[in-house]
Amino acid sequence: MTLPAPIAERVVAEAEQRRDAIASLAADLVRIPSETHPPGGDEGPVQRFVEARMRELRLDVDVFEPWSVPGVLDHPGWWPGLDYDDRPNVVGTWHGSGGGRSLILNGHSDVVPAGPRELWSFDPYGGVIADGRVYGRGAADMKGGIAAMLSAVSILGDLGLRPRGDVVVESVVNEELGGYNGTLACCAKGYLADAAIVTEPTQLDVVAATKGGQTYKATVPGINAHHAWWWQGVSAFDKAIIVKQALQRWEELRAEELADSPYFSDTSRRPRPALADTIWYLGAGDPDLMASPSSAEMHFWVDVLPEDDREEMLQRFERHVAEHTASDPFLAEHPPTLERAIMRPFDGVAVPADHPIIGSLVDAHHAALGQPPAITGFDAATDSMIFNLYTDTPAVVYGPTGSGLHSPDEYVEIDGLVACTTTLALTILDFCDFDEQLGRHT
Repeated sequence: MTLPAPIAERVVAEAEQRRDAIASLAADLVRIPSETHPPGGDEGPVQRFVEARMRELRLDVDVFEPWSVPGVLDHPGWWPGLDYDDRPNVVGTWHGSGGGRSLILNGHSDVVPAGPRELWSFDPYGGVIADGRVYGRGAADMKGGIAAMLSAVSILGDLGLRPRGDVVVESVVNEELGGYNGTLACCAKGYLADAAIVTEPTQLDVVAATKGGQTYKATVPGINAHHAWWWQGVSAFDKAIIVKQALQRWEELRAEELADSPYFSDTSRRPRPALADTIWYLGAGDPDLMASPSSAEMHFWVDVLPEDDREEMLQRFERHVAEHTASDPFLAEHPPTLERAIMRPFDGVAVPADHPIIGSLVDAHHAALGQPPAITGFDAATDSMIFNLYTDTPAVVYGPTGSGLHSPDEYVEIDGLVACTTTLALTILDFCDFDEQLGRHT
């Protein structure tokens, strides 16, 4: 459907009028620490806050710990070994008047640890509002998205605009650090819909695809020798550089073959469509030995895109590293080893560009901001993967503008929060259809 201009204008005006309230809600969420620390996490208090807000909105609220869902522990997507005591999902359903498509809005309430406080300009759990931003751990990733979801529903209810299809608002636990069991439990409990929107901070891009991949540990051999006679040994550090060159070459090869990738080939957004040269740890040698290192260790990630078969691509990558390093005489005799980290398998997923949820989001964004959004891919995995892998609910990602994810001085922009709230509200009306009535929703 196409939204009547007067309806869209009312929603846009109401969201702008609530600018301070939307920012304050995001700040309040940030002020409740909810760090994940596997196998557990501290989401309980913030989830109770969200539950109270959902009840104020008169949603039909369901609170449950992920592992309590019957059969979920045997689900092929369940990742074992995690603790869900006082880590409940909170799901609020706004029952539609009937006849429209259903929609899920999904966000995770857990955040990564704040890290050393001295690296922050503000208290990471102060929820400081300054310079048009809300600062704090989780402000962008992704309590801002949760604030936008709740605010969108509140605006429509207060304007007397009731969707015809059900709208399900999910605040889930255990997304960070590869969890994803929170959203999986919602799906297993039957919370499915005609489409879902995960409100990660996409900078107001409509994200139709997300990457998958695998974490690796490479162990590279060498031979000890006194530093003064280093030529008598073989430096594992020097040989690790050859492995790094293999990763760089893999990126180049993938860039050539993915030049027409539908969502990841735009080099103005990312240097290469599929990364591997993403080393975040390198260790070599013994500082007290004063000898060429006999071993080096590297940790890195290899991207897998939606168009890839994950296992086939990873095996191909491993063969590439073996072939590249074999050109070095020492490594040909003493090959490095690649170990896959034990982790949830991450697959790349995508939603077709012509799916109605993408059309609704694009139209809603245009009505909210006066210009169409980019339709693109996201360089990390999100909970959209769970929907797209294990259910018939196609899931896209759309969320506010912000920065500093997993780093100090994280923030979400208030302009982006308001724009995201407006777009979500208009998407509900467009995708689910609506009735106009007096008073708040029931």
